[in-house]
Amino acid sequence: MPKCKICDNNCESDYCFQHKPRKALSKVTKRLNTRQENKREINKRTDELLKRQEFFLSIWSKRIHHSEISGDFLGTEPLSTFFHHILPKSKYPEGAYDEENIILLTLEEHDNVENDMYKYHIVNEKRSYLMEKYGFV
Repeated sequence: MPKCKICDNNCESDYCFQHKPRKALSKVTKRLNTRQENKREINKRTDELLKRQEFFLSIWSKRIHHSEISGDFLGTEPLSTFFHHILPKSKYPEGAYDEENIILLTLEEHDNVENDMYKYHIVNEKRSYLMEKYGFV
């Protein structure tokens, strides 16, 4: 029967139960950290969505509920499709929460401007103004 390399007691391998090398807790800790990071990321995204919702609601309460292109009535309920970032928030994060960077559009107009950003003259004028405002010209 083998003996423990440390205490010389009988054992089934090189070490007895008391002296057997243990697996590090790092894997468990890493898993917990990943879960905690995921939770933090979810909370961060939720906070961002709530912030954006409050931002859009504040615009909705200040402006008349008509398209800024056609003048069509948008209704009484604010839908995300009515709000368009003239300068995309992904490329221009400084304009993400700038009210001047938001234009109210109908669903069809929003779809058109997403497919062809130069389709509407008023959007082009506002884009030029914002590019100057942020110093990108």
